[in-house]
Amino acid sequence: MTSVSWREQLSEAEQGQVRDLIAAATAADDIAPVGDQVLRELAHDRTRHLLAVEDDAVRGYLNLTPAGDDAPAMAELVVHPAARRRGIGGAMIRAGLPEGGPDARIWAHGNLEPARAAAEALDLVVVRELLQMRRPLAGLPLTPPVAGVHIRTYAGPEDDAELLRVNNAAFAWHPEQGGWTDAEIAERRGEPWFDPAGLFLAYDEHSGELLGFHWTKTHSDSLGEVYVVGVDPAAQGRGLGAALTLTGLHHLAERLSADGRDAAVMLYVESDNTAAVKTYRRLGFEVVNVDAAYAFRTPLHL
Repeated sequence: MTSVSWREQLSEAEQGQVRDLIAAATAADDIAPVGDQVLRELAHDRTRHLLAVEDDAVRGYLNLTPAGDDAPAMAELVVHPAARRRGIGGAMIRAGLPEGGPDARIWAHGNLEPARAAAEALDLVVVRELLQMRRPLAGLPLTPPVAGVHIRTYAGPEDDAELLRVNNAAFAWHPEQGGWTDAEIAERRGEPWFDPAGLFLAYDEHSGELLGFHWTKTHSDSLGEVYVVGVDPAAQGRGLGAALTLTGLHHLAERLSADGRDAAVMLYVESDNTAAVKTYRRLGFEVVNVDAAYAFRTPLHL
């Protein structure tokens, strides 16, 4: 019998089982069922943890991030491949999503057929889409110069105040990227993938103010990521976005395309951010995957 219950914090053994569960689902679906932030939250009590357990084995896991000031609660779910088509996912959504309030959402990474079927059965509708775009790192355009701007790499925590200022101005509208504090920067600095040589900062040569940044990430020897590109709204229209993006892309190409490797770069962008999507298409990126956030059609389902 499968039991579904909440945990305010996961034990070390439960964390290990959830990581194994995520790895099994990733191998079966060729796509990670949850985002990196969920992995960071496993050892904390900042989010809520719903487990489906059968014979002392974790067969399903739902992470629920509480609603913030301007952001709805967000859930992410994974069910072990061997335990699917038994109603576990639906039961966890019915138990978990209402806990986030009437506007709570749940991600379906890749929006695979089982997720679409579950959404239809539960009368969930797509309320947000995140595009994953990719391009080869070979044949990059040249980086355009921007007058009066100096680009350098991250020097350490002394850069954090300006980095946070620009990030939170650029992403004031964004439910995950906006509203960062020192804690978010420090947490990512502690990640195995963090490389100060891959975080580019663009400064005004006259005022010395930070205008924008490009934070790159390396997933493997052949895959990099445009992790975050942020430009101060007051500095928009100067070509900083393209210049910063290409600066980071050339860095990734130098790092990953050595020895003739067939390297690529990926990024995520909101589907309704038409200006950004157009910019990335001009830079040779194409959509390869779509993540969908679902919500109940009406609050009555809660």
